[in-house]
Amino acid sequence: MTTIKLDRSVHHWQHVHADWWQDDQGNDIHRIETDDGAVLYHCHIAGSSLPWNAIATSLDEAIAIFDEAESIS
Repeated sequence: MTTIKLDRSVHHWQHVHADWWQDDQGNDIHRIETDDGAVLYHCHIAGSSLPWNAIATSLDEAIAIFDEAESIS
């Protein structure tokens, strides 16, 4: 398991599995590859009843989504 901390991120992310990251607040990022080969990152906010709350096209973008949500709340 790898822990990553981006300088601009307020969350501490752990690389839990090949295509799964989780932060210290229970938020998840899942990397998926579509049938046409595109890579997307599904973002799930901890406690949400939705299967995902946002979709990003890079890991940096996905992490930024959580940082933005944190600054709004």
